[in-house]
Amino acid sequence: MADLIRKAAFETLMETDEYPSVAVKRTLVSHPEWDHRDGAFYAALVETEVAHQTTIDAIIAAYSKTRLKKLDAGVLAAVRLALAQIFFLEKVPDSAACNESVKLLKASGRGKFSGFANGLIRHIIREKESPQARAVLGSASVRLKYINGHWEVTDQKQKVYQPLLDRSLRYSYPYWIVDFFDKKYPGEQIPEGLTSERQITALSKVPAEDVDCECSGEKISDKAYELTFPDGVNPAESVSFQDGQFYIMDRSSMQPLVNAGLRPGSAVLDLCASPGGKSVAAAVLYGARVTSCDVSAQKTARIRENVQRLSLNDQITVTENDASAFRPEWADRFDAVIADCPCSGLGVSGRKPEIRLRLKPEDFSELASLQKQILENAARYVKSGGTLIYSTCTLDPQENEEQVAGFLKNHSDFSQIKQQTIIPDARHDGFFYSILHKA
Repeated sequence: MADLIRKAAFETLMETDEYPSVAVKRTLVSHPEWDHRDGAFYAALVETEVAHQTTIDAIIAAYSKTRLKKLDAGVLAAVRLALAQIFFLEKVPDSAACNESVKLLKASGRGKFSGFANGLIRHIIREKESPQARAVLGSASVRLKYINGHWEVTDQKQKVYQPLLDRSLRYSYPYWIVDFFDKKYPGEQIPEGLTSERQITALSKVPAEDVDCECSGEKISDKAYELTFPDGVNPAESVSFQDGQFYIMDRSSMQPLVNAGLRPGSAVLDLCASPGGKSVAAAVLYGARVTSCDVSAQKTARIRENVQRLSLNDQITVTENDASAFRPEWADRFDAVIADCPCSGLGVSGRKPEIRLRLKPEDFSELASLQKQILENAARYVKSGGTLIYSTCTLDPQENEEQVAGFLKNHSDFSQIKQQTIIPDARHDGFFYSILHKA
């Protein structure tokens, strides 16, 4: 069965038109005959390769005489899959990882490349304890070697690249993103925080002692609790989850609503709501009446699923809406409007590694333009005396602090109540929010 699982992972990793996480979910649904162990192995293969792809590619680049961009897509996928197992999945023997990847190439009609792949992988295995890597930074080709837990630049003339390249390869973030973090947040350990093991948290309608799986809890309002689950506990498998007693939500994402101080029973509009966490938070924390929106039927279906499970149908109305287009009938109608805008996603790129692989520097400006339009519309929906909540799950100041500063400069009727950039760690994703009051 393991060879069939590897074949599925190989095919997923060759797919470039969709996010690997989406492909994983689709593949698991299409294979009901797989037991839990089979599904977990398939997901681990794909997720491990994606999470460590920057490092894996740098290793391949040091040993391959053919540049990565010139390698056949199947060859690259097979070698990446082998190295993901060799370096990051301890239970898989190195020989099995190599042999199975070579078999995959032959089975996919790429037998002519099997000798190349076999030789490349075995060469790397022989130097597994202290592998080499190569990074291309503009016109510079920088060679490194893994020594005593760090990546060391081998050419003394290129030592200037050492600190950031070491972190880039240890935490498998593209060099430009590590450089971006270093410049925007000097002294902060952003990649380290993003890739740390994250505690699972939840917003709950009941205290921890009433939940049927191990957890601890803290009361955060008259009606709600924050739950924290220990390592090894999957709260989504509990009866309490299925019965709608809590909503799994990163602690950072709770903060905008926890700190919003809304009046009980407020009329709330959530513009970019999917999968519905902040709509749920408004309903649970304040007993709010929420209009919960997103741009597509697929996204609103996810909201409805959560609303139904949590038995909040009488409080949350779900509707399809494009937040970038103004709705005149909503003008001055809501006590609070939540604009949790589409963003570059850097704050969740630790647990969603495909973000860091696909993101480009020019994406920041494009997203900031969309956010500005959504924020302008959101402001017009807020009643006088109401609250506007702007948030993102990124760590780009252009999308965060600068976006809000520009908005306030042009809207003298709004003032800031609270603003926070949350630095990622073992308890938090990276996150930003600003709570604004309309006079």
